[in-house]
Amino acid sequence: MTSLSAHDTIKSPFDWINRSKSYWGLLVAVTLWKVFGGSMLGLIFDECYYWEWSLHPQACYFDHPPLTAWLIASGHALLGHCTLAVRFWAIVSGLLLSIAGRLLARDMFGQAAGNRAGILLLLAPIFAGNAFLMTPDTFLIPSWAFAILFAWKGSRPGAPMFWWLATGAAAGIGMLSKYTMVLFYAALGALWLASPGNRGRLFWGGLLAGGVSLIFFLPVLWWNNQHDWISFHHQLNHGFRNEHPSLINFQNLADYSAFLVVLVSPVLGLLCFRTAATRLRDERFLYLALFFWTVVLFFGFSAAKAHIEANWPMAAFVTGLIMVAGDWGRYGVVWRKAAIVVLLVADVGAVAGVSYLLLPKTSPLAIQNLDINTSFIKGFPGSDQLAAAAQKGLGDFQSRIEEFLGPQAVADAVSEDFQESGADFICLSSYQFTGVMSFYAPAFEPLLWLPDHGRVRFPWINDHIWKGKTAYVAEWPRRGPLYTNLFDSMFPGKNIQIPHIKNPVWISIGRFYNPEMVQNR
Repeated sequence: MTSLSAHDTIKSPFDWINRSKSYWGLLVAVTLWKVFGGSMLGLIFDECYYWEWSLHPQACYFDHPPLTAWLIASGHALLGHCTLAVRFWAIVSGLLLSIAGRLLARDMFGQAAGNRAGILLLLAPIFAGNAFLMTPDTFLIPSWAFAILFAWKGSRPGAPMFWWLATGAAAGIGMLSKYTMVLFYAALGALWLASPGNRGRLFWGGLLAGGVSLIFFLPVLWWNNQHDWISFHHQLNHGFRNEHPSLINFQNLADYSAFLVVLVSPVLGLLCFRTAATRLRDERFLYLALFFWTVVLFFGFSAAKAHIEANWPMAAFVTGLIMVAGDWGRYGVVWRKAAIVVLLVADVGAVAGVSYLLLPKTSPLAIQNLDINTSFIKGFPGSDQLAAAAQKGLGDFQSRIEEFLGPQAVADAVSEDFQESGADFICLSSYQFTGVMSFYAPAFEPLLWLPDHGRVRFPWINDHIWKGKTAYVAEWPRRGPLYTNLFDSMFPGKNIQIPHIKNPVWISIGRFYNPEMVQNR
């Protein structure tokens, strides 16, 4: 293990980030807070969607590999039907990521750097959020971290090959969570090219690890073979389809570059890129940087063609923050202080935001009871354009907040109205709404149907049993798609306005459902 550097012995008011007591204290405090917040705050749309998956375990699903659903199912078995059951493994994933990062940084740079890395990975906004909400990224990230840790140990001269078996297992778990785990092996290939003196060990170790990962991944391959490789086709089209007439979309690239810097907070983001670009002559930083740059460049290529979500390249910053922890002493005092202050401000803001969302609806300060408008902007130069942009931003913000606060009320209203309608089953407009009804109205889960791509998203549903039946058609949070061709007759019903929810639920009644018309959807 590398001994502590001279920089690690310097005392300052910010020295707490180097200490083991600080690390373990923060780990406990953050975990307890997530348990509280995760049990109190409602599920977002995607979590509800994965909940529906978990009720019907498969070897793979249309959008992603199966691990997310399997973990939610185990949380359900352990804790019952509650939001914490969905998020239990997300909270555990945060612990695993922080521990893996701490172990790797300690092995490379010493005890103080290990503590710094563990704290940064625990508090960085993108990883703190990833370890709160249950999505396919949730276990991709700790799997990525452990695979890198084990591969580092396996690449050391004289290390037992066991570490490569562990590497393959960690990467295999990651591949069961999200397909982009394959970038780990791309980075390992880049490491092989950059390590002429160690290519034999890296080749045979990587081959062994890849074989183990393939064994883990076999259920996904089998399922896709049975379903015309639809999951692979969906993801390739999702990330590499050119959405614009031009060969390169510079606006997408600009947006991608901007949020790359802010994912782990602006100062830390800049420090990640600085170290990844300037310390490549050091074997340790070269190792970490290759895993960083592989992800950054891969999604940069994708951003030239399609819109990139902020969470997609987050794996790069696992090693990015470990590099920052190892290079900490080379930054100026002002940079170190700024990095810590900005990070803490972001975390305090996040905790305050979640706490605010947890205010009871009866409170006059609750966000549902606030009337926010843009009238105050009028009178300023360019106020019309500014007001329009502000109104759009507020609308997007409100819709996002409604993911946490609205689903229970919407599901209750739809359930009550459906019972009064006399319809035989519930026909929904989106997979997100289907997930919402599945979690928040569990008694009606067997009656849910999604005609729009429902046979690939929910292959366990046999909609032929409702042939000739009457459907209660509900659309939310937006209108569409049109299902008129699925019924002999369809009668517009009404809008159900939910208190404090911006978008109403649009209701129609479809009679004599014809499942044959869903063939091409």
